[in-house]
Amino acid sequence: MNATSEATGTAKRTIAIPALKTNSARAILDAFGDSIIQLNARGSVVTPNEDLLDELREYGVLREQETKQKLDIDYTQLQDSNSSEPDNPWDEAAIDTLYEHLNAILDAESQSVEPDLAVNSFTIRVTDETLQAVTPARTDEFDLRFEAAPAEEAIREQTRRANADRGLYTELGFNVTNLNLHSVIETATKYTEQSDGQYLSWNGPKDDTRPNVNPQLSVRINDRILPDQYGLLKPYHVVADEVIDVADDALDDETGQSETDDGDGNSESDS
Repeated sequence: MNATSEATGTAKRTIAIPALKTNSARAILDAFGDSIIQLNARGSVVTPNEDLLDELREYGVLREQETKQKLDIDYTQLQDSNSSEPDNPWDEAAIDTLYEHLNAILDAESQSVEPDLAVNSFTIRVTDETLQAVTPARTDEFDLRFEAAPAEEAIREQTRRANADRGLYTELGFNVTNLNLHSVIETATKYTEQSDGQYLSWNGPKDDTRPNVNPQLSVRINDRILPDQYGLLKPYHVVADEVIDVADDALDDETGQSETDDGDGNSESDS
């Protein structure tokens, strides 16, 4: 128990938030594809151009100009009322077309890696009976929303290692960022008069000191939904309703996995 909990006499508890050790749009699109129903991401590149003015070359008069290219995604899945299929899914063809434009618009001679976009938020729609089994949900379809936040000190190096082959920080200038799970909502309840159907809700470590988290649900999302390379259960110490910080003593040093009992007597962990 730390000094804060000793001073207040309040027991320290640990909550586990599913998170992704990346904010790469390529990683998110490749992992989730047409399960994505909302995506906000952006990127830019600045290209310098310098010329000596011919008539004043001997005077060293230099003309310098910078060209900035930007690419933003503000995507919401559109549903055709006459069909069960969406009008604009992130299928393979759409992703390939995006990558073609991404490579053409944001490529730079100084880069040895593929250009990328930084994801600010995204939502996926998943169908999984094991998630339903640990909630009061009547159906097995859920919307999971993730939002970007700076990686805490305890997780920064793991985040860097997970993205080493993408050059996000060394070449593309990304901040070291995680995508933390903020909500899990039963899809059906969004369109009916039933209860709100929200089984996880959190506004992030700086804005919400009282996360509503179902430990069993967190474990199963991490185990079944998140990609092995990037997924983890991010443990937070909570004392007197204050989220202190990532509980680094509960993080695996190499992979960031945190074993948590799923409530059925089984110990599950992030890969």
